[in-house]
Amino acid sequence: MARVHFAVRRQLRLPARTVFGELIDWRGHAEWVPMTRVVIESGDGGVGTTFVATSGLGPIALPDRMRVDALDIDAMTVLITKVGPVLRGEVHLEVISLSNTTCELVWDEDVRVPGLPSFLAKPVGAAARKAFEVSIDRMAKRLRQRA
Repeated sequence: MARVHFAVRRQLRLPARTVFGELIDWRGHAEWVPMTRVVIESGDGGVGTTFVATSGLGPIALPDRMRVDALDIDAMTVLITKVGPVLRGEVHLEVISLSNTTCELVWDEDVRVPGLPSFLAKPVGAAARKAFEVSIDRMAKRLRQRA
């Protein structure tokens, strides 16, 4: 079982509250994470909510079952626990206000992947980091278009 860790820090020319609101719209992730669909299993989006984000196509799609374990609207932080049979670990999300129109988004993911050889952990982490950089850029572009 390999431990895959990656972190993305992105400064965005968007208000922090706007970014945080989009970030905690779990269904909305499907709009900006490529080839992903999201199903809410239970909850209202807050603490205790469980959802599955399935990424990929056909037989190579990977369901990622998650639970929101902490959500602080004021601090704009979230802790998600991956509770699926394949991916297990934690995701820490934070949005930091830098000004009225700029923020920093921090996405830190630490996941254990059964069956993945340890020597592949770094390359898989690098690929995941790049994929989330692209996804965050897509989210920011979408938010700017809506403004």
